[in-house]
Amino acid sequence: MTAPQGYEAYARIFFPFVRSGRDANGRWFEEHIRWTDLANQNGKAVHALMEQETIVGSKDDVIEGERCSSMLSPEQIETMMPIFARHTSSATGWFLLWEGFGDLNDQVFNPHVPKINHTMRAFYLLRGPLNSYAQFSNDPSYWWPDDRAWCLCTDTDFAWSYLAASRACIDEVLAEPVLDAVETEPGNPARSGMDTINDPESIVPRSR
Repeated sequence: MTAPQGYEAYARIFFPFVRSGRDANGRWFEEHIRWTDLANQNGKAVHALMEQETIVGSKDDVIEGERCSSMLSPEQIETMMPIFARHTSSATGWFLLWEGFGDLNDQVFNPHVPKINHTMRAFYLLRGPLNSYAQFSNDPSYWWPDDRAWCLCTDTDFAWSYLAASRACIDEVLAEPVLDAVETEPGNPARSGMDTINDPESIVPRSR
């Protein structure tokens, strides 16, 4: 995934870890855990290039039923929506939805719907109210307002989203703990093995 160039600032917003199971009374529970909290708990450095495998600690530290989410949490979306709205003059925007999602309605998403072909993926090109982002069952891969004041980028292979925006918008995002965002740069890598701070000798096994 590539983030758009030329914006004042950038942030990486981490999807939460999800801890689930049954409590002492047999009731099912699910809670979200920030990467920042998990890293601090395991004595790891919090930075833009941390990976989920490098902050969980040893295998003994992994709790049964704990996994990283594949998308932004409802709490994150609820928090970021008003921030994004304050930093654009547009009420409508554009969405690129990956064609590979398996739950798309074939009657709606068909060969006649406009597509954008990227180097590695193809996306349906959609336009609508900005607040309709929360109605997607899968996070759109790219989302930006008509005035291009910001752009949120989310790839299905990564456990975070990139945000390209103004300095003021990024500062608001960084100040919201629930968003679990860390400032980054558009040229920072997004690949397995990028966390050389918590794993300088590349000895932590990765899932991919």
